[in-house]
Amino acid sequence: MNLQAYNAAREGSAWRDCSHFGRFVLKGRDAPALLHHLTTNSIKALQPNRALEAALLTSKARLLDWLSIARVATPEGDEWRVIASPNRRAIFEPHARRFILFRQQVTIEDVSGSTKLFGLMGPQASAERQAGQVQVLEGGCEWLTSRLPGGVWSWRGAAEAARPAGVEVDGETFNILRVEAGIGVAGAEISEDFNPWEANFDAAISLSKGCYNGQEVVARLHSYAKIKQRLRGLRLPDSLGLAQLADAALRRDGKAAGRVTSAAQSPRFGRIALAYVREDAFEPGGALQVLAGGLEAPAAMVELPFS
Repeated sequence: MNLQAYNAAREGSAWRDCSHFGRFVLKGRDAPALLHHLTTNSIKALQPNRALEAALLTSKARLLDWLSIARVATPEGDEWRVIASPNRRAIFEPHARRFILFRQQVTIEDVSGSTKLFGLMGPQASAERQAGQVQVLEGGCEWLTSRLPGGVWSWRGAAEAARPAGVEVDGETFNILRVEAGIGVAGAEISEDFNPWEANFDAAISLSKGCYNGQEVVARLHSYAKIKQRLRGLRLPDSLGLAQLADAALRRDGKAAGRVTSAAQSPRFGRIALAYVREDAFEPGGALQVLAGGLEAPAAMVELPFS
């Protein structure tokens, strides 16, 4: 890891090239109705130059992706800018097109190759920005996001856009920062193995909006307290290697208690991990057993983010 970049992202400002994330522009009278029906948050209530985050679900409320969505006012009319996870770019457009009804006026354009996306991180990067407010720039826009630790999306309108000033965060350092912050990624914490409540997407779920794909299951899980597991943090001994922890099983009192999804070596917290832990097994400060690579070791459960 890069300690300079780690400290800059925690105490000042740093950036990461996130152009490997998918970027889509939706236009047309029915674009908000389509996004509203596809996702867990209240898209129709979103005002111009505002942004929010939402989960993209299957009909059974399983997680397909975590989307960042901005409604941007332009001289030609409002457009909807959607950021999808890197390994979910190929999913978004065909999934969305399945829900376009006859005579609906909506276009979807994949602009991932013709634009640039930077992730700005740190208290200086996010200073004086208002949650949900989109700052429109020439050829682009910026807004706060919880998908990055202390983060801001900086969407640039040209693929050759200049890099931000300051320290660049490499992949390994970013992984440590996002595990510390309890931020899931697609393919690990975000997959069809889980639902949005389990992934701690509570703030991205509207319980009052109209019908959307997977809504009945989402509402039933909430109403009847049927959420069986949650994404939690673990503090681990150094005796377990990071590679051994991939998908490691968790037990408590001899019973299955969940599994590890990501792990990192933090300069502040030592060996840590994100894991889905059964609600009936979770106790802040309590101990679990981690079964990894033929070894068994204790792990302490913590609330996220790590502190």
